[in-house]
Amino acid sequence: MSSSKKDLLVFRTGRIGRLELKNRLVRSATYENGATPHGEVTGPLVDLYRKLGQGGVGLIITGITAVMAKAHSPHRSMLIDEDDKIPGLKKIADAVHGLGNGCKIMLQLHHPGRQIIKAEDAPRLMPYFPPALLAIRQRSTENPPPGQNPPSEPPRLPDPVAPSAVPDTLFGRTPKELSLEEIEEIIEAFARGIGRAEEAGFDGVQLHAAHGWLLSSFLSPHTNKRQDEYGGSTENRLRMVKEIIERGRTRVGSDFPILIKINTTDFFPDGTDLEETAKVALLLKDIGFAAIETSGGMWETVARGEKELGWPAYLLPESRTQINNMDQEAYFFPGAERVKRQTGLPVLLVGGLKSLPKIEEVLQTGMVDFISLARPLIRQPGLPNLWLSGQGPEKAACISCNACIAAGETLLGCKQLEVKPKTT
Repeated sequence: MSSSKKDLLVFRTGRIGRLELKNRLVRSATYENGATPHGEVTGPLVDLYRKLGQGGVGLIITGITAVMAKAHSPHRSMLIDEDDKIPGLKKIADAVHGLGNGCKIMLQLHHPGRQIIKAEDAPRLMPYFPPALLAIRQRSTENPPPGQNPPSEPPRLPDPVAPSAVPDTLFGRTPKELSLEEIEEIIEAFARGIGRAEEAGFDGVQLHAAHGWLLSSFLSPHTNKRQDEYGGSTENRLRMVKEIIERGRTRVGSDFPILIKINTTDFFPDGTDLEETAKVALLLKDIGFAAIETSGGMWETVARGEKELGWPAYLLPESRTQINNMDQEAYFFPGAERVKRQTGLPVLLVGGLKSLPKIEEVLQTGMVDFISLARPLIRQPGLPNLWLSGQGPEKAACISCNACIAAGETLLGCKQLEVKPKTT
């Protein structure tokens, strides 16, 4: 690949609804662990997004932003449950737009559902932590990394809820089945979140309906065994997101972009697969989503183990470890291709992509419109500008170790860079 990158497809403009994006690189939503325990935006969080915007990406999708205070988990995620959160969130949108370089930013709306980590869960989950994360945590006890949040009181975490009381083999517990009244309350909270996001100045929103969170668990036949209007058929399992977008549209303009992130595989025999993805995708187009981001897996996936899955099963399963060559990248491409062929909508592909030649190869297929990057931009926020300039390697410095999983009181960051090696 030549040193001149401006003619590559990845650096050509692209469209999502009314938005023209300056290139095809998207910062995929990544939990930052940077808000206050009450979900308020902090200075370091604003700085994190300003730096991402300066780095040259065309679109930023923020980390998970809870739509309900009583379903606020993880405890340092942002909240958009009330109007008083709008000024803080506006600081993020303004920081990115104020750069004047054309970078756009969307807010990701979220409800945790059945995936709530409480203190007593830690011993059970420890075997599923990536080895690199465990090693870093051990080293960092003597050398605390920079970017720590002030110590906080132990959070009051919500109880796990789901469309159905299906046992969770990872946590060894059964979540509470939501009532119709509770579903209605959640739909209203998402719809209000859509309206508040536009008021805060964001260029759009994304519903997080992947990775086993609440909306994902409604879409998946593995976790949704309801017998009412929110379960059973594909149409019924999508009813919740349909009602969210319909009600959200009453609060925003008809051209305000609403995206969705979905699983194209749950990695369970009774879960979402490519055939089900085709049905889901067509319905999502009819519902009116502006674009679809394709991913896969839920936390419970890792309980199946490497022997069944065919790849090392660590948290978080959507972010596979040990991605050492280009052939291992783009592991969710089959799902993206199925969505594109079925809908023609703009498709965002996430999953292990970190090499510029592979990114260009995937885009040239015409089955993917945008490439979503998460871990590479944690280590190198300026990676898009680096690639565009033709300077440096065409492969990101990220080693796909998953030690960057944000936890404790530390702001999201590459821990391989943050923690100094022990001296003897």
